[in-house]
Amino acid sequence: MKESQSITGKGPVKVKCSFCGKEIECPENMMHSKKHMCYDCFRNAGELAEGEDLEQIHVDIPMDKINEVLPENMTNSLVNEIFPDVWKERKDKFKAMSKRKLAEEMFGAGAYIAIQQMLATMTEDEKNPRKQDG
Repeated sequence: MKESQSITGKGPVKVKCSFCGKEIECPENMMHSKKHMCYDCFRNAGELAEGEDLEQIHVDIPMDKINEVLPENMTNSLVNEIFPDVWKERKDKFKAMSKRKLAEEMFGAGAYIAIQQMLATMTEDEKNPRKQDG
């Protein structure tokens, strides 16, 4: 089965970017989205999507660009969703720290999470070895 092919065997549906009109592909399971956005418009989304409910927009991101945008978008989402609670809980401690100490703590927390995730991925790969072709 092709990577872009849906479970039903049908390929993605051709739709027009709601912002520039360019033809893009949309997986069947994203057809419920109110709007669709091509990758070029996505790169300029700050200007284009002002006032839009971004959760209601399907973005056609080429597979070769996923590693460029996914980490940043996931990080921004986590910061927006989790940081307010962390700040509320620990703001007095943070305010008492020097800027350097605070930066070191935040960098260390990020590095710890990255290393922890990398090790978890390696462990998972060892548990589920993939067959080598050829």
